[in-house]
Amino acid sequence: MSRFLKSVIAIATSLITAAVPVSASAASALDLNLPALGSTADAGLSPQDEYRLGTQLMAQVRADPTYLADPEIMDYLGRLGYQLVSQARSSTYNFFFFPIRDDTLNAFALPGGYIAVHTGTIIAAQSESELAGVMAHEVSHVAQRHIARMIEGQTGNLALTLGSILLAILAARAGGSSGGHAAAAIAMGSQAAMIQSQLNYSQNAEREADRLGIATLYAAGFDPHGMEDFFSRLQASNRFYRSAAPAYLSTHPLTAERMADMENRTRQLPAQRHKDSADFGLIQVRARVLQETNWDGWNKVKRELARDLSAASGTRACTLSYGISVAEGMLKNTDAAYRAAQDSMKCGIRSAILERNLTRTAFDAAKTQKAKLDALAAAKAALSRYPLSAMMAENYVDLLYALGRHEELINFLRSGVALSDTSSDYHALLARSYEALGKKSLQYMHTGEMYAQLGATEAAVYQYSLAQKANDGDFYTMSEIDARLRDLRRQYDDEKKAAER
Repeated sequence: MSRFLKSVIAIATSLITAAVPVSASAASALDLNLPALGSTADAGLSPQDEYRLGTQLMAQVRADPTYLADPEIMDYLGRLGYQLVSQARSSTYNFFFFPIRDDTLNAFALPGGYIAVHTGTIIAAQSESELAGVMAHEVSHVAQRHIARMIEGQTGNLALTLGSILLAILAARAGGSSGGHAAAAIAMGSQAAMIQSQLNYSQNAEREADRLGIATLYAAGFDPHGMEDFFSRLQASNRFYRSAAPAYLSTHPLTAERMADMENRTRQLPAQRHKDSADFGLIQVRARVLQETNWDGWNKVKRELARDLSAASGTRACTLSYGISVAEGMLKNTDAAYRAAQDSMKCGIRSAILERNLTRTAFDAAKTQKAKLDALAAAKAALSRYPLSAMMAENYVDLLYALGRHEELINFLRSGVALSDTSSDYHALLARSYEALGKKSLQYMHTGEMYAQLGATEAAVYQYSLAQKANDGDFYTMSEIDARLRDLRRQYDDEKKAAER
């Protein structure tokens, strides 16, 4: 078993020993004829336990090279995801949507509202409703608390049960079907009766996620056939795979019964068409570029996009020009990236993604200080058009940092316009500028808070200890550091005791 998988089991074990039953309302305004899976009130993990487990797992996911911390894709997935969450009747979690750099077709949900989407899934979706359908399915897994409910009644095997479930959910991180095989190998070591119980539950959970997902998809304004169409194509493609099925099928087994149920449910709904947003196409071409990790890959995608552009017109041409700009940027061809960015604006598409790319490529291609300041001014103006966009705020902050305008950057961030102080990015950006200004206590304090927001309590304690030792802040700053360090040490001690039980 890999060190990562061992750590998953260890985390699961520590959480289970500290878990207590919770009470929750089982009332539902919509009769979805869901399979009988037991009440969420009977789950052995509280929402707080699930969140803590998910946060600890995410600390490892973020350290994995397949984790794609791309502001544009994350911003888009977050906007699309919250369209669904707003209709999913789930107020238990703060959802976080993120991309995984992997060309396989997969998506998965972690405990506590963390939902991953492979870049391969983004690219393969033939409509925004299809992508939303996959995400609605995962949102439903979280909203219905399937991980917590899976361990119900498994008192004697809680650690193994949760460990097996998490292995299956996290199989996507291995790519292809190998992750599914690894999960199956672990599960083979447990009792046959328990495996059968988990298998039955898994099939029921998938049907429940399908049904709730379709209702959520429809309520959010998407074409309800989106989920059905994507899964139908995935099932059909499976006929052409032999030993290696699509990764999604290893963690979300499709059956003829499930497909028939989806088709029946979508057929009963009134027709509802959804026009794809311009951002959907932009994110697809961006994912095509960022799925590659080296010069040859970026150059290959650039040639493919250029070939498609030669026969394209209108909005499609501008979308392809944007993709070429992204590819040129990865290849460090700054002038070519800026020219392609200008071409992408010719259709008049109103998109924060295009505006961010234009200001960034203009800055990178600038030959004079005046040209750089003009790009900064354009970034600030673009931010005023999208004042709540974290992506645009980070773009403006990055340009301020590149120009060495750290005091201005700090004042902007502390105004709390677009980035919340509960965001790890907020603290990472502040720490970067405080380091440049030589303010060590503030640098370490915000680095520590970044780790705290990411669930890495031990690292947070270490950074706050450095902040305390640096002792170059004013009285109020040092008092804040002392108080926060005491809280973090208590939290870390509690976590260690839970892990030891």
